Amino acid sequence: MTTHVRTERLVLRDWSLDDVDAYAAIIADPEVMRFIGDGKPRDRSQAEAFVRTMMSHQNTRGWMRFAIEHAASGRLMGFSGFDDKDGYLDFGWRLGRDFWGGGYGFEACSAALWVGRTTFGLTGILAQSYPENAGSIRIMEKMGMSHVSEKQVDGRTLVVYGFPEDDPDGIHE
Repeated sequence: MTTHVRTERLVLRDWSLDDVDAYAAIIADPEVMRFIGDGKPRDRSQAEAFVRTMMSHQNTRGWMRFAIEHAASGRLMGFSGFDDKDGYLDFGWRLGRDFWGGGYGFEACSAALWVGRTTFGLTGILAQSYPENAGSIRIMEKMGMSHVSEKQVDGRTLVVYGFPEDDPDGIHE
């Protein structure tokens, strides 16, 4: 299993099927899923499908939504990284509630961004969130992303953020 980067508190690494149960517990939590898609918790089969997809990405292209492991305990914390969606790179993250409020989200996103840019040369990175998800918006802004646009998905507004250096003439979605 490849380790992509270590910080003092985190390890961003490849996924394995051993992560399915821990990830299933994370996405079964209604509070974790509150601002994800339709806001409904997911089940174990959806967790396994996600992990298998990430394993496929790591084998074919190397970059993905990297698994985040708590360095001290070895526990799966969630993910941070990239997916290709509709012609752009979607930067996303998800942490189990046990890890909220300790600065782990920003630390994991900063580490994933570093890996994406330095190891894989990724550019044109966008992130999106519901406007009421203050925690995610705070992470985007702390990383240096700027508000690009808003869009409607399933009757709900999403705010879209991007990195100004990716498009010096103005970020275009």
